Amino acid sequence: MQLKQGEGELQSGKALIKEFSAGGKSLKEKLLDDKGTLHLTNRRLVMEREISPEKSDLIFEFPLEALQNAEIKGVFGKVLTIEADLSKMSSGLKIKEGFGKFSIKIDDPKTWVAQLSKAIKSRKEER
Repeated sequence: MQLKQGEGELQSGKALIKEFSAGGKSLKEKLLDDKGTLHLTNRRLVMEREISPEKSDLIFEFPLEALQNAEIKGVFGKVLTIEADLSKMSSGLKIKEGFGKFSIKIDDPKTWVAQLSKAIKSRKEER
């Protein structure tokens, strides 16, 4: 992932999209089982799929201001669940309005929730 000027990576890890919905409708077929690397920076949340060591394909990208909520769902197979404003999403998807909910399988979702919450709060305080 290419960092922008003044941007620092806070966390990254291999991820798998388990569920995606928008406007109360499941849109699993759009992103279901997309595998890639999830990156959290001090400015945005990005998920990319590696095509080759030199090239990646963007799955989605959100500025931190677009993220509304991050929590852990599930009892045994815990997943990171994120709600986001789709109008601020960069992606190949044609969905550009309303709020979306992503469930992402990733190692240590508890740490991800803590890091996301902290990054979102810090970004809001900067503005």
